[in-house]
Amino acid sequence: MASTGDFYSSTEARQHGNELYKKGDLSGAETSYQRAAKLAPNDPAPLSNLSSVKFEQGQYAAAVEYIHKAIELSKALPSDEAAEKKHQALHLRLAKCYVHECRFAEAEQALKQVSDDRFGASVRSTSDVLNAWRTCESSVDETEHRRNIINRLPRHKAHLQNVFEYYAIGHDLAEPLADDELFESTSVRDSLSFMFCGSGDARHVFLTLGTLFVKGHTAKRKKKFKNIHFTLVDLKPAAIARTLLFFEMFDTYQSLRSRKAPGSENLPTIMAYVYAAQVIPAAVNEEIQDHIEALIESLESEDEVLFEWLFVDPATRKQAMYVLKQWQTPLAEQASYYRTKTVRRELKRRGKRGNPLGPLLKEAPRSGMKNDRKVFDELAILLPPKDFAERHDPELVPLMTAYEKSTNNAAKAIGAYIDENWVTNPTLVDVDFNRASEGDWYKPDEAKVPDFASDPLELALNVAHEPGMSVLDSLATFFDYISFCTLFLSRHMKVEVLVGEMLDVMDRIRWNCLDSRSRPCGGIDPSGFPKTYDRIHMSNIPDYIGGPLSTGLHGRPLLGENKVTNLRFIILLNPPMFSGHEHLQSEYFLMYNDKIITDHFGLKRRPAEVDPGFASQLAHMLSMSNIPGGRNAFAAERYIVWDQVPTRKLLPKKGLLPRSALEKWLYAHFLKICLPYPRPPMTGQPIYSPLNLTTFLRLVEHFSSIGYPSHWLSGILEAICNGEITTTARAPRQIATSEADIDAVHPAAKMTVTPWRADFTTTLGVWSRLLRFGFVAPPSSIVGPGDVGEYSVSFPPFGKRFLLKPHFVILFWDTAKATPPAGEAMRRLLLDDETGNRSEVAAERRKSAVHVFSSFHYVENTRTARWWCRTDVMKSLTGDGSGWKVYIWRTDTWDRVTEGVDAKTGVSFLGSWTK
Repeated sequence: MASTGDFYSSTEARQHGNELYKKGDLSGAETSYQRAAKLAPNDPAPLSNLSSVKFEQGQYAAAVEYIHKAIELSKALPSDEAAEKKHQALHLRLAKCYVHECRFAEAEQALKQVSDDRFGASVRSTSDVLNAWRTCESSVDETEHRRNIINRLPRHKAHLQNVFEYYAIGHDLAEPLADDELFESTSVRDSLSFMFCGSGDARHVFLTLGTLFVKGHTAKRKKKFKNIHFTLVDLKPAAIARTLLFFEMFDTYQSLRSRKAPGSENLPTIMAYVYAAQVIPAAVNEEIQDHIEALIESLESEDEVLFEWLFVDPATRKQAMYVLKQWQTPLAEQASYYRTKTVRRELKRRGKRGNPLGPLLKEAPRSGMKNDRKVFDELAILLPPKDFAERHDPELVPLMTAYEKSTNNAAKAIGAYIDENWVTNPTLVDVDFNRASEGDWYKPDEAKVPDFASDPLELALNVAHEPGMSVLDSLATFFDYISFCTLFLSRHMKVEVLVGEMLDVMDRIRWNCLDSRSRPCGGIDPSGFPKTYDRIHMSNIPDYIGGPLSTGLHGRPLLGENKVTNLRFIILLNPPMFSGHEHLQSEYFLMYNDKIITDHFGLKRRPAEVDPGFASQLAHMLSMSNIPGGRNAFAAERYIVWDQVPTRKLLPKKGLLPRSALEKWLYAHFLKICLPYPRPPMTGQPIYSPLNLTTFLRLVEHFSSIGYPSHWLSGILEAICNGEITTTARAPRQIATSEADIDAVHPAAKMTVTPWRADFTTTLGVWSRLLRFGFVAPPSSIVGPGDVGEYSVSFPPFGKRFLLKPHFVILFWDTAKATPPAGEAMRRLLLDDETGNRSEVAAERRKSAVHVFSSFHYVENTRTARWWCRTDVMKSLTGDGSGWKVYIWRTDTWDRVTEGVDAKTGVSFLGSWTK
């Protein structure tokens, strides 16, 4: 192959450059064109070629410079039809460069030299809309606009039950986030920051506190830090209330202990009971009621200093107090299924029924726990230490003695006493969730007993087992130590607790719109709280909210970059459904190559940690239980740790996906969001498909920020706005996308996406204020803030089944044209590929008879949905003489959920975006 130095003429160099350009070798083409320009300095053609290269590379400023030079040189050439055509082509490219740099006024000036006004019409229309959003009072401030988007546009498909399940007790092995690697990479002049999402029973928080104390104050190489910050986030107010209760007991215990107050020695055992036992002695309940009352008194006033190290914002205070007050009312008075006798009977029945993983969760009793195993299996309680019983429950002591001797009817006698005198642990109960989940009135009480899903022995083994000790003694020793560590560290520590959804809180912290940090509360000013963290713990929340893709988009920006930082989560909901990490990554990222993921999301996955013995046992148990996938080691892995890789403003050019690959990837995500593969609503290994179209725009925003050319992304947005895409991507063809699915080669196909156009163009218009690149949309395809409205509709009663799945959409159907298809026939109608319904009738229905909205709020008690939509579309759907009806539809089974509501009479306009 000839080198650029071998060319004797500019024409030869240009021809060579053209060949390389067609092959996609832009770097080589640029070199040849530069040689051509040097050989013919007065010829505008090489400069025009160079502008084309720079445009394709997304270097629009450089392209503009070459275009201006080419135009200037063109003035000296004869004017003819060919010259005029080249002149207009240069001005069209110039206008596109200006557009993608958001310089719309200059683009319009350039377009005055172009006779074909099709692009000009799109530019003017888009420019007007973008300017309307930038100057609108509610969005002129970008932070305020971002806050409005977070408040108004949910990032997931809706649930139809507003009260979520409460997991009071976890099942994973407690592990501290304060590890040697973090200590070694952190200067004593620096601060440490930890975020715990889905903090639950706070086992990881407690162990981290203990480790920080050891590392900073008792280890041979002591290392103390400037400040330590914890952010605890949980969706459930009950989980936050329970953690606050333990902090209150920690403080009280250390205060009493320092004064050697009588009875202080009992508090660790009381904490152990509250933490681990479903049924507790009356004396324990009386003690915790005192602590609950004290905690409520401290929370009631925003000015009240709870503890100098604990920040609880007003909204979280209110929600925590609501739960604490529920716990003050005896549970048995609130519902009969909380009665001790009913709870114990059901716990024993469930224990006998067993769990397929039971032998793993109930490993051979260790010394000191053998009696606990026997007692819990027979009585569903933990018997207290004898000295504790003598002080707090003396009538139980002779019954315990008889039971230990296995005398006749001893178990029956002690059981009767427990039923009469002990109570269900209120801190393990979410009254609202249980009420919402009661089901049919005729169900027996046993069927309504909450799923405590906990074995105290498993809990002790995973959190704080001390060899030779019972469950209660082990946990009492643990809380004795952790309470001391907490109060000792409090001199240079702040703990921030929040009720909230993980991704929502992350976004608000990142974009400086977390309302809880806007003003002081309880004597603490939160304005200095960290915006990045050293360690982020996510429990298994990603199972429910979009997997590692969501952690990459929302969690990665919160990792600090000046030391070794990471985030971690565990797969608990469905590990047997995946053959390995590549399979998991294929399903959620639609990428399985580790390097590509690292390049695009700034995260590098650490090698897996697997206990071989545990993996072997698990595989055996899963296979015995006919659960697929148990033979792979992935199912036995513990936490998946992703280290941050320092971000670069732009990817190196060689790290970019080719344009065709990027388009396939983004279109695949679009189709996956809109047309998830059918899945059973009830299964032991569910894979959720919860994302809506806001995620697609977050991906576009992110890929722009890491260096993808704006015109690549603009082309994708423009096509979807038109309602028709041409792509080699396909909607999912199985529940869990595999590596083979990612690599599958399909022919380019033209697909109608009109059913989602109203939803997408509405959301794109709102998002346009946040995009860092200029794009062009077809005329009138996006609208300004005054033309976006909020709408609502209330539905008639419907069957309540599997309402906690995030798989619901709003669907409008023109019943004047046909009855909406049922079940998977609806998905086939919407699916415009080889596996969908491509009849002429289906094609017409896709274009004119259906609209789908992936993002809406739902209020359960009024059965009311609220969503945002462009007003012109809604006016057409609710106008006189229309046959449009609105439904709630499932996207797992693709079944209709509600009866249709007449759009004209049932849909209400609530107000425009600006108001």
